[in-house]
Amino acid sequence: MNTLRTAFCACAAFCFLSAGCSQRQGGSDTAQAQQAAAANLDTVRRIVAQTAQTYHAMDNPTLLKRLAEQSAKQKEPFNSLAYRELQGRKDVSSESLASMIKEKGDADALLPLLLLRRLDANAYKDLPVELKVAILTGALRTSKTFNTWGLPNFYVEEASDALIDCGRSAYPALRQMLSDTRPAPVFGSKMHMEFLRYKYRVCDYALFLIERIRGRAEFRMPLAVAERDSLIQDILK
Repeated sequence: MNTLRTAFCACAAFCFLSAGCSQRQGGSDTAQAQQAAAANLDTVRRIVAQTAQTYHAMDNPTLLKRLAEQSAKQKEPFNSLAYRELQGRKDVSSESLASMIKEKGDADALLPLLLLRRLDANAYKDLPVELKVAILTGALRTSKTFNTWGLPNFYVEEASDALIDCGRSAYPALRQMLSDTRPAPVFGSKMHMEFLRYKYRVCDYALFLIERIRGRAEFRMPLAVAERDSLIQDILK
């Protein structure tokens, strides 16, 4: 269960009921609705806390198994309870992570790859750059929501930083994605408003990352889709 989203929805429900009921109903009905929403929110908070405790009690091999499962389900690092627990531990086996990454070798290995990058820079550096590129670009290409990557012009997440660090080795795979006009939605109210404003697509993420790899740290994504398409065509020539 995505506990973060559930908690957010419960908060939203509480606010909605508080506002809506106060406009349509009198005091006693409003108070009952508010109490019910608050009770539901407390329940969600308890579930979140209990789930976090459950993960905290797991040993490393069990957590690594959960990490692999959550990575295959395209959980974001901040929404993966296994990732969040493991990143705070100092006894995670870099060898186990590296073996998992090499065994999978595709988008399903994204969370183990990012965790290794965070926990052991030397072990991460020892991985072949071609393997990193395959995992990172595969994950970008198959993403359904794009919070894992951040939002161009807004902020960059660790997965995007890792891809940029791969340098020119990532260029061919990113170039192929410049033709992918599939929408690239994100969740979160403020981020989603930016998505709606720019109408971001997969090709826009590819364009942004290519420009960063080229060393253009100052690059800003044009608001107009036509301007972005023109930049993309210049690259594809």
